[in-house]
Amino acid sequence: MPKSFRVLLAPDSFKGSLSAIQFCEIATQVIHSIQPDALVVSRPMSDGGEGFVDSFVFAGLAEQQTLWTSNALGRKTKATFAWQADSKTAIIEMAQASGLPQIRQEERNPLQTHTYGTGQIIQAALELGAKKIILGLGGSATNDGGAAALQALGIPLLNSKGKSVGLGGQVLAQIKEIGDIPAHLLQIEWQLACDVTNPLLGEHGATRIFGPQKGVTERNFDTLEKGLANWATLIENKTGKQVKDIPGAGAAGGMAAGFIGLLNAQVTPGFDILNERLKLETLIAEKEFDYILTGEGRMDEQTRFGKLPMRIAELGLKYGMPTIGICGSLTCSPDDLPEFKALFSIMNHPMSEMEALQNTPVLLKDTLTSVINLIV
Repeated sequence: MPKSFRVLLAPDSFKGSLSAIQFCEIATQVIHSIQPDALVVSRPMSDGGEGFVDSFVFAGLAEQQTLWTSNALGRKTKATFAWQADSKTAIIEMAQASGLPQIRQEERNPLQTHTYGTGQIIQAALELGAKKIILGLGGSATNDGGAAALQALGIPLLNSKGKSVGLGGQVLAQIKEIGDIPAHLLQIEWQLACDVTNPLLGEHGATRIFGPQKGVTERNFDTLEKGLANWATLIENKTGKQVKDIPGAGAAGGMAAGFIGLLNAQVTPGFDILNERLKLETLIAEKEFDYILTGEGRMDEQTRFGKLPMRIAELGLKYGMPTIGICGSLTCSPDDLPEFKALFSIMNHPMSEMEALQNTPVLLKDTLTSVINLIV
């Protein structure tokens, strides 16, 4: 193998078991143990969910800020966001405060879970002087349309008696009026990092598609769906914006709809934001990598529809660089994803999901060792 062997590591996280940064660390160790002189460039990636803040901090594009905030059930939790002082830009992951990892499986109840803590993170960024907020949407435990986050930012949500409503998806149907929007919020540039295109309501909407993993059942579905419908009507009455059918409005339990409708937020795929900010395409074009390694926890027939590993593989094709996909669960044929040179699952024998999650680092190391030995 030539000493100039060059590898780009650009994975997403393996949800619930391994961060994109950990993937890069393990891969770097494996590659250098086999070829000490190899050039390994790490760019841990994210679609706007888990690892979005880390991607900016790891690349040296922002400084990490830490604070205490509320999780989706109001308990205190520690969160971080990325801060670019020169551009007055804050990069925030809503899942750090309002995400599924912050609450136990048995606690998942979108009637009660809320986004107030995300609003607290945003408020902390505004107090630093933020002029632009890049808000990563993904991994939410909520179905409140972003209402609680907007309450935390000072937007009154009032019931029929003119009193403030509480928190959680269950209160959306009780809202009768959206109060005055603080002027300073409308002066902020809001960018939502989101890779889903689901609308707010209906068969492909937030409650039906993303709700089950958050605790939505047939018993509470109607309450939540009607609540979001009321929320959409109130937003239209307030601003004239029809958010219910906007692609992506259903992201993060409808949080996108709230921010699009009331704060004029724009939706951009998370990959596009990172590609631009990290100058990923420029890096690929200049370095002439021999291989690109990417992956995420699951690769299947949905991977080709704009998922992050596919976007990486498409960049590789554009510049004639083979991309190898590595994942936990592989449930499609390589023929389904011809953009990849090869696909590998780290599960080397039949095992339960729990066993795979508990042993992901070791399984990844073993798989990478075989892959690197193969390609050198």
